[in-house]
Amino acid sequence: MWIVFALIVAAGSPASPPADASKLTLSAPATIVELDTGKLKGDPYRLTWSPDVQQVYLQTVERDRTGNVKAAHHYLLALDSRPAKGVDEEPRWSAAYWAWKSMQTAPGLPAFKIDAEQQQKRITSTSTPMGGNLAKGGVEGGAATGLNTGDAMAAANQAQTVNVWTLKLKGEVIGEFVNAAAVPGLTYGWAPAGTGLIAFSNKDGRLAIMDEQGRKQEIASSRSTLLPAWTDDGKRIAYLERAGKNKVVLKVVDVTQPQP
Repeated sequence: MWIVFALIVAAGSPASPPADASKLTLSAPATIVELDTGKLKGDPYRLTWSPDVQQVYLQTVERDRTGNVKAAHHYLLALDSRPAKGVDEEPRWSAAYWAWKSMQTAPGLPAFKIDAEQQQKRITSTSTPMGGNLAKGGVEGGAATGLNTGDAMAAANQAQTVNVWTLKLKGEVIGEFVNAAAVPGLTYGWAPAGTGLIAFSNKDGRLAIMDEQGRKQEIASSRSTLLPAWTDDGKRIAYLERAGKNKVVLKVVDVTQPQP
C-alpha cells in the first residue's frame, strides 16, 4: 500500500520545533474554482502544489467494474479561477511532492506514524443510506439506529459482509475504505518536514489539523473533504470539497503559526 519509506527523502528540513495544532490560526476557506468531475473524466485521486505555489496539479482516475484504475487524466489549476487545463502527464514536481505528502510517517518524524488495519464488517443498507457513509464509518446493525423489529428483519435480509481498511493516527481515524484498497494521501496530507502536522478528513468529513501530541482543531464550515495538500512552507492547505454528484470545489486555507 505504501512505498518503502527508507528510500524516500522527505522535502524540507526540520528547522523549527513541531507546531501546536490547537494554536494555529486558520483562515476561512477561499473558493478557487468549481469543477465538474464528469467533464474531468473520473474521480479525484491526487492533488499537489507546484514549487512556486502558483498552481496545483489534479489527477483523476477512471476505474473498471472491479475497482482497478483503467485510465488517469491530468490537469493544472491556477489560483485565479480559470478553468482546469488538461496536460499529457503528471509533472515531475508533483510526483516528488506526492511521495512525502502521502507517506506512512511524518516527514522528519518517523515515530509519528499511521497504522493500517484490515477487517471484515457486516453492514446493512439501512445503516448506510445510498452507500454514502461507508467511507466514514456508518453505524452497524439495528440496535444503534432505533429500528423496529420489521425494519431489523428487512435490514438483515439486505446485510452484507465487507472488507474495511482503516487508517489511524494517534487513535484518530483519518481514512476508511470499504471494499477497496486504501489509497495513501487521499484522505490526509502531511505538512512539510519538521512541522509535525497533518491535515485530514475527519469522521464528519470536515478538514482537521493534528500534531504529533494529538492536539487538533477543525474547520467547522468544511464538509465532504478530500485530498488535503500543504504548500512546501506549511502556510497554505488546498483541498477538494464535494458539492454534488459530479461537482467538487477547490478551496484553500491560510495557516498562521503563533509568533514565538
